[in-house]
Amino acid sequence: MIKNLKKIFIIGLGILSCICFLSCNKSTLVGHVSITVIQPMGGHCRYSVSPATIQTLDNLQEMRGKVGRVLFSSKDLEQNPEILNTGKGLEPVDIELFKSGNAYVPANLDSLFAASLYYSIELGYLQTKRLDPNIDLAAIVPNFSDTRIIHRAKRITGTNGNRSEISDNAEYYPLKMTASNGVSTLLNYFFSYPTDHINGIPLGLNIGIMNHEFSHLIFQHLFYEPGIKRNMQVGESKPTSHTLAAVDEGFADYFGFLAVKDPGYFLCSFPTENRDLARPKIFTPEIVSRIESNSESNFDSHEGGAVWAAIQYEIGQTLGDHQLVGKSLLRLMSNILICSSTSSNNTLNFNFADLARCHQAILSTDGRAGQVAQQIYRKYLGSYGAGL
Repeated sequence: MIKNLKKIFIIGLGILSCICFLSCNKSTLVGHVSITVIQPMGGHCRYSVSPATIQTLDNLQEMRGKVGRVLFSSKDLEQNPEILNTGKGLEPVDIELFKSGNAYVPANLDSLFAASLYYSIELGYLQTKRLDPNIDLAAIVPNFSDTRIIHRAKRITGTNGNRSEISDNAEYYPLKMTASNGVSTLLNYFFSYPTDHINGIPLGLNIGIMNHEFSHLIFQHLFYEPGIKRNMQVGESKPTSHTLAAVDEGFADYFGFLAVKDPGYFLCSFPTENRDLARPKIFTPEIVSRIESNSESNFDSHEGGAVWAAIQYEIGQTLGDHQLVGKSLLRLMSNILICSSTSSNNTLNFNFADLARCHQAILSTDGRAGQVAQQIYRKYLGSYGAGL
């Protein structure tokens, strides 16, 4: 599919070059600007190269603004950790743009990808604020504008003789740095890795997947960072650690859907994965067993996360209000730290039944929403649904 996008893009450039050619000046541009990006056009896996309004740029030439900046390094970030630690060695993508009417149009694929990456991250920020105006990540996340969105990230992992470059992936990467005075700073990275084998939409250009990754940033700063500051402990009487990892993926799958309104957005890049939110899923005894196991080898956080996300999708479909569900999940992220079903005496101890109880309590402010959630949780939580 990316080959088709290239064809569309090249044809578009041919038309535009007959209209005009303008170099993007170096001046700082603040606020709303129309720029051509790769974006969903409605329906399943349908993308177009078309103008979109980007609202938070400070500098168009450097693709830098309120939600971060798009950067690039030709060096292996795994073998050169000082690049990520200091930011030195990361350079702005060389953006080249046409001007056609009121819209800026990228003159090459790197410029198109860079603009599309910024647009994806901005969409996640704006969506969060739209769902709950009280959650402004620019105010919650320290140095939010220093978020680093890495285009064509190069990381070669593994041991000698068995090393390989990461490809066909996207990632949120929180990097904690501690200064000599003991003060810690969290650097927020998004990696868009090179595309190698994917025939559909590359992960870095799949807006649903990039917003899946953005949800991990939200959870990091609504749950993990406040929990660390409170010195919260993780109990062992329930599978808290595995449940946390799985629900983090479930939140992410659902917020990715909210960004593109396509429950099968993950399949646009990986068509064989069981990640279509519209396909009902249940916590089978096998899945529950893997979550509750102490073994890491059999546990896959995406498996339980896919079930959680499908449950949220059905709640939203039944209510006819995915915005309500999205807002309630944002609240749940932070409420896990204080909900009586998940937290006691500064210790977290819970499974998916406990999370469901906390979520039902949030939705109970709308009588019907609470009842619908209870019915659907009972239907799909398997053994976790007993007693709800």
